[in-house]
Amino acid sequence: MENKITDINNLVVFLSATAMKPMLNDEIWQYYGYRKRPKYGGVWDKIFPKMFTLDNFISREVLIMGLIDVLNGIKKSVEIPETKLLISVGVVDQFLTTTRHLFAPNDFMEDLFSTYASYLKSDKSNLHEPIILKAKGILDKKDFARFMVGTIKLLAIEHASDFLLKSDYIKNTIEKSPKENKLKISMSGEDYKKYAPMISDKILNVR
Repeated sequence: MENKITDINNLVVFLSATAMKPMLNDEIWQYYGYRKRPKYGGVWDKIFPKMFTLDNFISREVLIMGLIDVLNGIKKSVEIPETKLLISVGVVDQFLTTTRHLFAPNDFMEDLFSTYASYLKSDKSNLHEPIILKAKGILDKKDFARFMVGTIKLLAIEHASDFLLKSDYIKNTIEKSPKENKLKISMSGEDYKKYAPMISDKILNVR
């Protein structure tokens, strides 16, 4: 795979797709009692928002867990800090562009940073705990129970320092991939000035 990734933009797209892949996996949803990943149009979400509260909550949390694993892989790599930040911003930009119809960008980023802070503080053998705590006060009693059981099952994995993806694989892919050309991003200059320092301070520079 690494021989095909010769451009930093292709690398960013690959990393973003890898981070999003768990949410598209029917097996992930089966942990939460679904037969397969639910597919609804945005119109139905707006007309009957309470019907899709659990679906949307699971989607956002699974996306954030995958994104954190990828960001940790970037962080672990031997790239210089500037390159790590560039790749990270590119991946986040892809996420915000792709999920804009589902989640407000500021809300998604706030959730990402708070989840990462909890991840750093948590016992890696109990990665499910901070994720489950976030559901309290958001999901009703029935949905919360379903989310709690599903998340515990989902994160009962061997590579306990990661959520859903192996960050060491991400690290190796980045290090073996040439990172040529200029990174193209969609976010505005204002958003870049806001998010780039936060990604650097709250994720990449945290030890």
